[in-house]
Amino acid sequence: MDRLTSQPRAALPVDTTQVFELLPDAWLILDERFEVVLANARYREMTGVILADIQGRSIYDINQFGSQSQRELRRSWLDSMLPGLVPGENRLSPLIRYDTPTPNASDGALTPRFWQVRTSMIDGGAERAPMIGMCVMDVSDSIAVTERDQRERAKLRSQARLRQVLVDEANAELRVHREQLRQALEFAHIGAWELDPATGAIEGTEQCKVNLGLAPTDVLTQTLLFDELVDEADRVRVNEAMNRALAERDHFEVEFRVTWPDRSVHWILLRGLGRYQPGDTLKAIIGFTLDITSRKEAELEQRAIAESEKRAREHSDEVARAMDHFVTAVSHELRSPLGAILSWTTLLQRAADPSHVARAAGVIERNAHQLSHMVDDLLDSGAIATGKLSVNLAPVDLGALAGNVAEDIRMTAETKGLRLVVGELAPCVVMADQSRMKQVAWNLLSNAVKFCAQGEVEVSVTVKGQQVELMVRDTGCGIEPDALARIFERFRQINPESGGRVAGLGLGLWLVKHLVDLHQGSVRAESPGRGCGSRFVVTLPVYR
Repeated sequence: MDRLTSQPRAALPVDTTQVFELLPDAWLILDERFEVVLANARYREMTGVILADIQGRSIYDINQFGSQSQRELRRSWLDSMLPGLVPGENRLSPLIRYDTPTPNASDGALTPRFWQVRTSMIDGGAERAPMIGMCVMDVSDSIAVTERDQRERAKLRSQARLRQVLVDEANAELRVHREQLRQALEFAHIGAWELDPATGAIEGTEQCKVNLGLAPTDVLTQTLLFDELVDEADRVRVNEAMNRALAERDHFEVEFRVTWPDRSVHWILLRGLGRYQPGDTLKAIIGFTLDITSRKEAELEQRAIAESEKRAREHSDEVARAMDHFVTAVSHELRSPLGAILSWTTLLQRAADPSHVARAAGVIERNAHQLSHMVDDLLDSGAIATGKLSVNLAPVDLGALAGNVAEDIRMTAETKGLRLVVGELAPCVVMADQSRMKQVAWNLLSNAVKFCAQGEVEVSVTVKGQQVELMVRDTGCGIEPDALARIFERFRQINPESGGRVAGLGLGLWLVKHLVDLHQGSVRAESPGRGCGSRFVVTLPVYR
């Protein structure tokens, strides 16, 4: 056993013909005249021939199926692969189309096929001439796949080009529309903007920045727009309008003022709308600006004209009512003293009793003085209304003047049961028209006596720094706060609590105000209210 295993094994004989027959590729063996020596099973199966049909025949003569042009091309193709082949050399042919009969077809139809061959020289040794091995490859399927891929790629490229063409056309149309929109916005002076809530940055068109008084290169932000450019008086209103609209998912529209670098004020209309992400998160705010200065100025002008016309109508109505009141008051006030004068004059003519004569003379004199005062007030009011009233200024002791006027009116006050109190009468000199200043003091004191049913009337003159104050106080009916602003109007008379009318034309305080104004002074009225009395203070500069 050991002897057997130690002996070398004999080599197994190899049948090269059988190996050749089993090769997976299609092979032909040619001799030096390019005649077929062998063809393996794969070749015979691929071409549908038997070995006897092609053995001993030239490779140029077999498989004559294609058209004449294909046959000539096949010959040239073989010429490039066979002649001149040397041992050890391998050649790979280019692709060639050569049609072959369609399997199981009785009409002799040909199927387009593509071929490629690889040739090499086989050394036959010392005893045999060299032969040529030719591997024939049918690449039709791969070519079909390649062509299909190429067609698919071409189709995809065509579709891509079509899509690109469509995209380019859409982009071109979009650019045209954008340009048309830009031109339209510029023509209308409308600026577009978009605010990013996350960063506060605002992308605005050039017209938008121009509307806000900015240069085209300026950077626009939320803080700059809403906290600086918007006029301070409009900021709260603008921010509230925007925040309210965003909270309600609605648009906002608000007008505000901006001041341009040249200090001119412009009115801007701002309109905006929020854009939201799927989770209701605010993504952006978009909108436009429009300079509405001309329209707003016209609107404000029309509003001012309307307000002016309204005030004019109200003033006209007020004047008409005042005139009616004036006519009624003058008629009443003139009729009373005139009636008394006429009545007592008639009595004088009929009565011879001396006591009646003295009494009649007193009544006639008193009513004549009343008529004289009313006529003087009317003449002065006309002169003031036409700007013709003038004053002759000279140094006047206001304290002495007030004391004299108080003594003149004392009898009237005491006759009515009032106590006239003369307070401090500081000696002080003012530049005044003595007769006009007496008229001021008389009107204030006579008014106090007229509207005071009981109690007292006080007059005083005091010096306070560079000013002197003439004060007249009474404990009469008083003045309500809302009437204080109108107390110095012409023909204005505030009725006492009883509602009865007090004699007078309603010119006294109006004359006082205008006479004091002519003396570069001021007058004011004070009263806690109805039934609490009143206080009038005339302030004049001290003469130095």
